[in-house]
Amino acid sequence: MKKWILNAGICIMLSGCAQTLDLKKQTFTIELGQDVYANPNLYMKEDRLVDQKRLKVVPVTNGIAIKDNRFISVGKDILEVGEYDFKLDYDGDATPFVIKIKDTQPPTLTNTPSSIEVGYLEKIDWDSVFQASDLSGVSYESANDLTSTSGEKDTVVKIKDRYGNTIEQPIKVVVR
Repeated sequence: MKKWILNAGICIMLSGCAQTLDLKKQTFTIELGQDVYANPNLYMKEDRLVDQKRLKVVPVTNGIAIKDNRFISVGKDILEVGEYDFKLDYDGDATPFVIKIKDTQPPTLTNTPSSIEVGYLEKIDWDSVFQASDLSGVSYESANDLTSTSGEKDTVVKIKDRYGNTIEQPIKVVVR
């Protein structure tokens, strides 16, 4: 009987010492360009019993570096679009989780002129007109024959990034 009580006591002590880390969620979705910090408190539920000095976030996916306490893709200043495996490590006990980086925002326009003037058969450089920017790059779509005849033409230029996020910008093209 004493042996059984001793074994039960040891089991209770050991299970009381084990640390289980509760995550806020299993998958964290973050917008492209937002900082992805290596701060464990951002990913786990509040637990005052965990020694914060022994807790760290470790990237499992290759190609991830840490710069200024932020996770970045190697050779970049941000973590690029994708799905990345991480683990919350507490003295060798690992709790896995995922961070998804998504691009859901359309390009940003620096200029939004209501009209431009171009020469007959001149190729329009839409980048110099709108100066759009996006962390995923930008492309422009417009009618091909805008400068084939003189006069005024109303058109809409589609400006999109590589993930399909689009902004449509109306503009009047005056061909002289």
